[in-house]
Amino acid sequence: MKKRTLLLLVFTFLGVGKYCFENYSLVAPAIIPDLKPILASYQSSAIERYSFGFNNLIGASIWVKLLQNSDHRPVQEDRLSWEYAQLDALTTLDPNNFRAYDFGSIFISTLRRDKVGGKLLIEKWTKKRPNFWRPWYLLGMHHILELKDYASAPAFILKASKMHGAPEWLSSLGIRLMSESGRLYPALKISLELLPQLRNPEAIERVAFRIRSLNYRIQKNQWQEMLNNYLKSKHTIATKLDDLKAFGNSSNRELSSIVEAEKNNSLAQFLLSETFIFKIDPNKKEIVSAEPEKTDILEKVGIFTQN
Repeated sequence: MKKRTLLLLVFTFLGVGKYCFENYSLVAPAIIPDLKPILASYQSSAIERYSFGFNNLIGASIWVKLLQNSDHRPVQEDRLSWEYAQLDALTTLDPNNFRAYDFGSIFISTLRRDKVGGKLLIEKWTKKRPNFWRPWYLLGMHHILELKDYASAPAFILKASKMHGAPEWLSSLGIRLMSESGRLYPALKISLELLPQLRNPEAIERVAFRIRSLNYRIQKNQWQEMLNNYLKSKHTIATKLDDLKAFGNSSNRELSSIVEAEKNNSLAQFLLSETFIFKIDPNKKEIVSAEPEKTDILEKVGIFTQN
């Protein structure tokens, strides 16, 4: 009886110990501090210098450590995340580990909200593979989604669109971003230059639609500028568009020069010859479309709105 009781106590003790061991940590997990940029850079170069040829082995160890010890706290504003430092070291030891660039940049931007670290990692990838479209695409999207830098993003997206293997929709996305950042004339010029180079019917249709949208917005902006000039001069709202013609601006000449440059491109000439009808909204003091059923779809084109 005593042996059974003792055996039961031993199993009970072992069971309680197992439960405590699995569910409670006797040692609090270490909080790994974020790093100043200069220290993050030094860590990467130091690991490479003293790797003694064991780059792949050390890189694998860093990857495992990264997955086990990653934090979720937002990184401090003047620091780079510990996770970025690990990925920087990993890609220095193994520059061809493209998963570390691709997954890693999204990982640290999302998990640690390390926007600068994500940008630096993708830029490092573009230097390693300057002719591969994906790092340039990710760099552009990082500027949009994380840095809110809408002016810089289109150039990266358009650069990616011209590379071998890039999806057809990238060129349309880049032009859309450029037009949404307010650079209507450069966006129109790039769209027209791109049009003759396309062979895919869907891509041609997308870019042609983009040209129509840009043409519409340029025409509308011209009338709006004339209305604003009229209001400044007359201090009252005009009743009809004809009243605004004396308050024109030089942007008409820029559009005319674009049309002249495309005189040998029949499709471009056809798209640029489209004229839209507008009217004055006296309550809003704005130019609006007189044919909303025709132009609503052109108005809705875009990704973001800048304040």
